[in-house]
Amino acid sequence: MVRIERSNAKIVWLDLYTVAQRHQLGLVEAIEAQIESWQSNSDFVSASVHQSLDGVRVFTYSQWQPNFDRHSLQPPVVLSEFFPPDSMQLEVSASKSIAAEVEIVVGERITHLAEFRMMPSNQPEMLRRTTAELDRAMSNSPGLISATFHRSLDGTRMFNYGQWESQEAFEAILKQAGFNPDRPYWEGLARNEFHLYHVVRAAVSNAHG
Repeated sequence: MVRIERSNAKIVWLDLYTVAQRHQLGLVEAIEAQIESWQSNSDFVSASVHQSLDGVRVFTYSQWQPNFDRHSLQPPVVLSEFFPPDSMQLEVSASKSIAAEVEIVVGERITHLAEFRMMPSNQPEMLRRTTAELDRAMSNSPGLISATFHRSLDGTRMFNYGQWESQEAFEAILKQAGFNPDRPYWEGLARNEFHLYHVVRAAVSNAHG
């Protein structure tokens, strides 16, 4: 079972890919081959592959042991056929869910990945606001399964990994005050872009079952 480690006891890496629609499946297959090679790495914990509903994006959310060295990895040759990913190390800054654990599972559940870009001086206030908004979102959004905010270590970005029962449930929150793009809670602090995904692969370390 793949779970998001919310205590930052593990290292999180996010790899964001863009791709032409006709090549999205090929990219997913190449990433799956990469993950198979990761599974024999003693520092590997888990990874999940997310395929965007619009057909032009893929991202990988992976977790590693604290002593992991990213430079030790060798990507499969086939990945060289695609644009390299936008890769960054993240830390979980706030998380709420309807269950005790945030589980990443393959299926029709909708994953919402929101990217916030900001000046590093604005990240502390974004951390405060996103933490404050979590309770309101979970209390007023039927169909919201979990929301987990992450911060980039360089201070320039934050990501919300949200899980929803359906696309309709996600679209409903965009009509709420503070989440409506016209007057959002991040106004004046960050630029936001989000996309919707399905999880198409979830894998754990061979050593972790």
